[in-house]
Amino acid sequence: MNRYFKYVAFIVLIVGLMACGDDSTGPDVDPGDAPEFPQVQNEEAKPDFSFFEDNQPKVVKGESLAETSNYYDARSVALANQYTFAFANVYSGFLLAGSNEDADFEDGMWVWAYSYSYQNETVSIKTTAEEVANGYQWAMYWSYDDGETSFEDYKVMEGIVSEDGSSGEWKFNILNPDTNEEVLAYNSEWEVISDTENNMSVKWYDETGNSTLTVEYNEDQPEFYMTFTYPDESDVVLFWNTDTNEGYYDEGGDRRCWDENFEDISCS
Repeated sequence: MNRYFKYVAFIVLIVGLMACGDDSTGPDVDPGDAPEFPQVQNEEAKPDFSFFEDNQPKVVKGESLAETSNYYDARSVALANQYTFAFANVYSGFLLAGSNEDADFEDGMWVWAYSYSYQNETVSIKTTAEEVANGYQWAMYWSYDDGETSFEDYKVMEGIVSEDGSSGEWKFNILNPDTNEEVLAYNSEWEVISDTENNMSVKWYDETGNSTLTVEYNEDQPEFYMTFTYPDESDVVLFWNTDTNEGYYDEGGDRRCWDENFEDISCS
């Protein structure tokens, strides 16, 4: 996971360069003809962790505290993994910056292009959108040069988003320093079915393209599920009901439940 933190640090560098730059360019075409930029993370599909954030029970039973370890183990896993769904937000600023530019229509797709420079560093960012069935296929490319390190048309992210934004998929790449080729690092998919039902999944990948973690979130209020799938470890499943407060923590089939008071109980 350390490579992702290094990668985020590089993104922060690019953001800083954008803030310092004073040379922005882009084609002069009426942007009203182009599609609106999508959200990197659909807010309606965003996992709702409020059940665990709002409940920190200390249940007094007789002269001692009741056992609530099952609930707290589930709470710890859920809250510790919020970042797995939020990683894509790192890229929101780049889409926002692109949306401020005019667009050209080239070879069947919309193109937003802009560049920034500061001292001896330059970065150019190009975003494209091509119409497909029921939506648009998006892609973002970076080019960078500081006199020592350079790359051109590195595809940072790509995905397909429905016209209303209710469903879609994003793929985020990192740049292999040895080959200067993109390597899939993170994948996000979502579907908003109604105000009370939505699904989202994310996947992390290693340098060889193998998945290291898959997290699936399913919301059908008042019931919620989260499933964590690891390649060499037991799956972990969390379930909670916001009406009854009941739920369970399941690791490799070993299920541990809690009741409406968050107390440990035998699973029926």
